[in-house]
Amino acid sequence: MPVSIRILTVTAAASAAAVISLAAGPAALAAGPAALDATNPITAGPGLTGTPVTLVNNAEFSGYDAATDASGNAYIGWIADTGAGRKVSLCTLPRGAKSCAGGIQTVDSLGDSSAQDLRVLVTPGSQVTLVWFHDTVASENGPQGSEIAIATSQSGGPLSAPRDVATAPSFGSMFDAVAGPGGTIWTVTQPSGATSKLQIRPGFANPPVTITAPYFVGAARLRFSGSTAVLAVQKAGTITQPVSYASRTSGPWSSFHAVAHTWTSDSVLGLASTRSGVRLLASVANADYFPVVSRWTGSGFTAPALTGDRNNCSPSSHDPVSDASGRMADVSKECSDLAIANLTDTLHAAVVRFNVHGTFAGGDPQLTTAPSGRGWVVWSIESSVSNKLLVAPLVLPGRTVTATKSAGGNRVTLTGPASCLPPADLGVGVKGSPAAHWSAGSKVLKLGGSTLHSPVVHGGSLKPAASYTLTGSVTFSHGGSRRTVTATLKFRTCPSP
Repeated sequence: MPVSIRILTVTAAASAAAVISLAAGPAALAAGPAALDATNPITAGPGLTGTPVTLVNNAEFSGYDAATDASGNAYIGWIADTGAGRKVSLCTLPRGAKSCAGGIQTVDSLGDSSAQDLRVLVTPGSQVTLVWFHDTVASENGPQGSEIAIATSQSGGPLSAPRDVATAPSFGSMFDAVAGPGGTIWTVTQPSGATSKLQIRPGFANPPVTITAPYFVGAARLRFSGSTAVLAVQKAGTITQPVSYASRTSGPWSSFHAVAHTWTSDSVLGLASTRSGVRLLASVANADYFPVVSRWTGSGFTAPALTGDRNNCSPSSHDPVSDASGRMADVSKECSDLAIANLTDTLHAAVVRFNVHGTFAGGDPQLTTAPSGRGWVVWSIESSVSNKLLVAPLVLPGRTVTATKSAGGNRVTLTGPASCLPPADLGVGVKGSPAAHWSAGSKVLKLGGSTLHSPVVHGGSLKPAASYTLTGSVTFSHGGSRRTVTATLKFRTCPSP
């Protein structure tokens, strides 16, 4: 009989091992850099693998972001005002870091009280570029007087002096900055006022292009599918209005089209470029507000499908990211929890959550991952005076699938890891469904040729980028007859770093 495989979703509610609590309580959130040790995990399960560390306290934030290079080094950038005007900072976190390598680097924002909307971009060669928006004196004299500024670092080395590289709409805002074809940096900005206009600059050296959205835009995200730019937008101040999109391969931008059966709830849409294409995250078009994902087809988005996150507290933010493993991962605020989702196939989520022991303030959480499934999460909460910015190492949760095998009406269902399995524990299991007049007896789980004595695969003990076979056998009986049926599931572990 053929083996069939079915996708399952693992959530914190489905497995107690997938729930990570900060047992140290609120005091741990103020711990110094010495408390951070990503090589000595608190638990072998998914979630945080070190105590959160405060990057800056008692500050007003106007943008923060995170990115990871091909070597597994993470870069955290932010704009903060601690009382002397807004400054731009960079923290470099190698794998296993206990503090920012070389300390926190800080440069002027050029915008004092107006600098905002920071993005962190990293090239395959580890060139780090911080991109942000700020107003100037010229902003008062015409419609194009603000500036896009950058500062750069090679592999976390000295941060360059900030410099303006392109004009922007006066007193406007920057919705996104993303690497485009040929290494160019594209930006999406919005003029001031309740306008449906958006300005897209396809590289700092090129003139901006103004397009008109179907409504006053509250958020916009830009990603690339090959040479095609895909722009997704949502209406400001609405819940039930669907997400809309436009695209451009060459020549002018297309008109905008709605993604049917999506809402934005009270969350910001998510857009990610993965190895298998662009993916859009929004909310289901009903009061459940569960997250849904749509695939870019080359000319539009597919009908949205539930990711499997059915938490009663729906996401109020999204920051989907991708890495060389092919996955999409996402971090979102869900009430007082951070929810970390691993969509190994870009469509179905395994989720782990932890409580932040505080009140979210100062910005939406940001996520960055390496192909191994290790990563860093950044978030901000209220402090005694203003807000604080925290960062913590994590390992993504694994996702499960099932394989079934039937013989003589007896059926075995094996639950095991989906590829790629991060270095974290994952619950597995086998069960038998007997045919009429048969009964299910002994069960055996094996990983390769070794019998598992507990229903757990320890992803951290397996070789990276390796293939494994999980088998589950059940012996059925009927009178003096015995029959053993075995289901098989093959999976790969995540690559390094």
